[in-house]
Amino acid sequence: MTANQAPTRSRPHRLSPPSAALFGRVYLAAVITHLPILAVLLAPQGRSRISSESTAGLLNALLVGLVIAAVVLVPAVCARVAPAGPRWQPGNALAGVRALIRGDRRAWLRRLGELAALYTAAQLLGGLVAQIRPYIWENPRYGTEPGAALWEFHYANFALQGVTIYVAVCASTTWYACRLRQLLED
Repeated sequence: MTANQAPTRSRPHRLSPPSAALFGRVYLAAVITHLPILAVLLAPQGRSRISSESTAGLLNALLVGLVIAAVVLVPAVCARVAPAGPRWQPGNALAGVRALIRGDRRAWLRRLGELAALYTAAQLLGGLVAQIRPYIWENPRYGTEPGAALWEFHYANFALQGVTIYVAVCASTTWYACRLRQLLED
């Protein structure tokens, strides 16, 4: 079967998690290849209280684009560091995913749903970190001292939230790629 042919399935799809060694290899590759996401997450201008609304909007749009690109390209990254079978090789993993979408859309949508759930958990984890260690708060000296800013910003807490989200996003894209690999490695 070539990479462009649709896969056929007669047995139910496996629900087992990927091995720790496979997940670790792909996760390390994702951490390296997703670094532009981290760069945007660490830019304080992405928050409207710190910068203008237009700058925050542009950075948020860039972040969304980078996450989408990561989701699209992570199967190729996974195939590069963990090839398996004829349909999961560095040159044809993306074609294998396209064939899976055409041939077994339900299985692909399940994997995409897993990714969406893990990505949502990443955002919630970042929100939890922000609740525990807030990175911005109202300045009590505002209005009483000349030149005092309305908001106080704590970059270390901001960076902790960004790194937490980044680590979890890398885990979610890694999970997605490894689960696609399970479908296409046969």
